[in-house]
Amino acid sequence: MESKIAYLNAELAAVAEKEKKREEREKKREEEIAATKEVENKRYAALQAQLTFLFESGNILPPCPASNDESDQEGDENDKSNKESEGDEE
Repeated sequence: MESKIAYLNAELAAVAEKEKKREEREKKREEEIAATKEVENKRYAALQAQLTFLFESGNILPPCPASNDESDQEGDENDKSNKESEGDEE
């Protein structure tokens, strides 16, 4: 009977040790994720500050909103055909 108790105690200790190691790995992984997010947030803030500076200084314009009319698309097709015909004349 004592051997069974000793065996079960050893098994219980092994399970507890595995659980402890798993929790340590999980905690370490969460810390790595938090550190990575912090680095990404700092990088994003730096880029945002650069873009804001460039925009305010007039060195960069904000992106144009996408238009839904088809006039731009037709112009693109005409530009392509004009370029092709110019290439044929040469």
